[in-house]
Amino acid sequence: MSLLITRPSLAMKICAGLSLIILLGLGSWQVDRLFWKQDLIEQRQAQAELPPIAVPIDTVLDPDIDFRAAYAEGHYLHDQEKYLMARTQRGNVGFHLITPLEQEDGRIILVNRGWVPSDYRDPTTRPDSLIEGQVHVTGVLRLPREKHWAQPENDPLKNQWFYVDVNHMAEDSGADLASGYYLELDDTAVPGGLPIGGQAKVKLPNSHLEYAITWYSLALTLIVMFILYHRRPKDDKSDDGQSKKSA
Repeated sequence: MSLLITRPSLAMKICAGLSLIILLGLGSWQVDRLFWKQDLIEQRQAQAELPPIAVPIDTVLDPDIDFRAAYAEGHYLHDQEKYLMARTQRGNVGFHLITPLEQEDGRIILVNRGWVPSDYRDPTTRPDSLIEGQVHVTGVLRLPREKHWAQPENDPLKNQWFYVDVNHMAEDSGADLASGYYLELDDTAVPGGLPIGGQAKVKLPNSHLEYAITWYSLALTLIVMFILYHRRPKDDKSDDGQSKKSA
């Protein structure tokens, strides 16, 4: 049976048009995010795969070496541990353990040693993690980030930190910073198994292609539904015309 197009109302045209523009816009936005995320992943992986360098001392922060493979040496100041709260590992709640690494001149480099379950906040419950003497540690360089609006304020008195603030952490430790970077350790095995290193997100999830396909599919569905909704059998139109003549 042949179909004829009927004239949609102005309000429906406007609603359908705006909805289509929004759906196509969201799809295009996700495509842009897809390429942005791919570039970011490639940059991080490239930096992490370079030969490690010593953590830069007394230098201006360079965003281009964020996630660069690096190493540091010194002595851990375990009595100045900092707890970066609300961190999860495979669904388990815990914290990241940040320990100042003292240099020969008495200054410190902050080291994010990895994830620890909440039940092991007390250092006496994880004695193997209190490594003494000179250490050589490897990981990736990280730049401090600005506080996100949704993050709580740091509370040094309770030793509860929600974002890395290298200056305040150093001040709380009673020492000067040797570097504005901090080091996130890799997953090298440590005595006792805690902390669990390798927490730096070098490999990021990239689901933007799936999101783009979803938005574009919804846009296509809207077009098809709009067309089908405003088409009806020819017989119905003929019947309408005969009814009007009879009236």
